[in-house]
Amino acid sequence: MVTVHGLYAREPYSTYGGMTSHVPLLCVCERCESAFVAFSNEFAFSHSDDAGEYTRVYGNSRIAAGNWLYFRGSVKPGMVKSYFQTNDKEIIVISYDGGPAKKIELDRLPYIDERSAEGYRLLPAQSAQTLLGDCVYHAIRDQFGVAVGFVKDGDKDKLAVLLEDASVLFITLPQTAQNIPNDKLSEIVQNKLQQLFVEDAGRISVTVGQGIVYLNGLVRNYSIKRSLRACVNSMPHIRGCVDFTKIIPEPGITDSLIENRIYTLLESFGRNVFDYKVKVCEGRVSVSLCCFDDASPRDLESRIAEIPGVLDLTFSMVTMSEKEMENRDECLEMELSYSMNSRFQGAKIKVSYIGNKYLLEGRVHSAWQKQMAFVNAVKMSLSTSVENRLRVVEG
Repeated sequence: MVTVHGLYAREPYSTYGGMTSHVPLLCVCERCESAFVAFSNEFAFSHSDDAGEYTRVYGNSRIAAGNWLYFRGSVKPGMVKSYFQTNDKEIIVISYDGGPAKKIELDRLPYIDERSAEGYRLLPAQSAQTLLGDCVYHAIRDQFGVAVGFVKDGDKDKLAVLLEDASVLFITLPQTAQNIPNDKLSEIVQNKLQQLFVEDAGRISVTVGQGIVYLNGLVRNYSIKRSLRACVNSMPHIRGCVDFTKIIPEPGITDSLIENRIYTLLESFGRNVFDYKVKVCEGRVSVSLCCFDDASPRDLESRIAEIPGVLDLTFSMVTMSEKEMENRDECLEMELSYSMNSRFQGAKIKVSYIGNKYLLEGRVHSAWQKQMAFVNAVKMSLSTSVENRLRVVEG
């Protein structure tokens, strides 16, 4: 039994959307817990925005302006400038290589055998761009099919295509699409990491297989772990990165301590950061917040990732203009009142107006201060719509 983590596997003919590049589909066996990569930037993630990369084949695809269109027997596909129908004719205006438009009139087809809504990869010309799951059309054999695999034949990488006559065709990928030999690519990656991650590279081992890089070892914090993965994914000829590195544990670090450090960091930005929510569970951190666009802390996510004990981080930041905040003057007046009131000595209270209510954030030194801050907010705002998120920090 295999469990798929993070992404969902689908049938080869399915289309994909909402995915990012260089994301391996990691499978883990539920019995022996061994892990392997079933996907690494090679499955089709096609959707309407990418349709221009795929070619429509006349008679087997619905056609619209902007499509690449291929006529059987043609030398190459062209770009459709316009397309319309009469009672018995289909009129297509097409341009080849940006040249003058050519008008083509054809008898109207009574039926379109549309097998792939997004179009096809033309083979063998587009073998380097073909992804697993892509519907393909082999111009020489005049057959449709689907890309079903990548194989290593000696020292050559090949694309495996299942054609409609049930035969499997292996097409040697062009040199630019060939994977660098494992040992050479491993050396390249290791040299890069030693240059950029001097303190951590010695604790990290690199293994390469078919352009996929596997990282193992120990790193100091989540920020470095994330940077390592980003560094590898940005390198040429890398089809994916599987990160098995672990963060060096620090004794005495609890979820509550991590949470407190995050709140302290957020509060250090004063009223420029507000409406923040923090959740920490077994070192996995989720932070969402709002901030003013002219005072946006660009390195805030990285600073949170560097906090000891953080094992994973989900970060969301929404920016807005300070002028857009409702009741801004009232919020400033309330903050000034708290700062000048001796009963709130040592407290740091900021006020914002979000979601049709006043929001109190920051820290106080007792439950009594927290309660009095709420009562004062109700009196000053003449509203009962007040949310009190003040933290009680003793001392």
